[in-house]
Amino acid sequence: MIVAALAFFTSSVSCALVGPAVPVASDTAVNREALYRHGIPFEQFLDQAVRRRQMWLKNHAKGSVPEDLLQRARAVPGTWYLLVVAEDACSDSANTLPYVAHLVSAVEGLDMRIVSSKVGRVVMEDHRTPDGRAATPTMVLLNSGFNEVGCFIERPRELQDWALEHRDELDDDEFLEQKFAWYDRDLGRQTLSEIVSLMEAAASGSPGC
Repeated sequence: MIVAALAFFTSSVSCALVGPAVPVASDTAVNREALYRHGIPFEQFLDQAVRRRQMWLKNHAKGSVPEDLLQRARAVPGTWYLLVVAEDACSDSANTLPYVAHLVSAVEGLDMRIVSSKVGRVVMEDHRTPDGRAATPTMVLLNSGFNEVGCFIERPRELQDWALEHRDELDDDEFLEQKFAWYDRDLGRQTLSEIVSLMEAAASGSPGC
């Protein structure tokens, strides 16, 4: 089990590790299946959520899967697992995982387990954001052999591109206001689209992040 001490930045603006990168074991040395089996289902995570609880509950209550994405996900053959590194204090986690949970519930061949940033640190370090941060949520798609075949890091790509372009121009309140407005307009669609696309690519023999 990964038990390295972790300093986690819990402000509302970012859900990233603080400080310089810390050397960790390589992908090949980490048993993703063991990490996955150490994780808990979303329902248990939601029950235990304390920080940002109302945000988690609100997004889960209003969440659904657009019919076109549901049909695409159900058409992907095989068995797939989402190993998710998340913290209840992270606003990006609270605005993505509740929607993914609805997808998982609706697709027979897809399952998901969640681990903390302490346990899943190596996964975060292996899959950093474009600007070099280890952040939550980090989701890795595993195939039936528990091999990594795709990843989703922190935010949907459209929102991540916007954040990288505009973060330095905005104060914290302005950044959060615009970020949350984007999430409220999107209602999880971009997150779900990226997850389904990862499944389709892996099933077609083209895995990757």
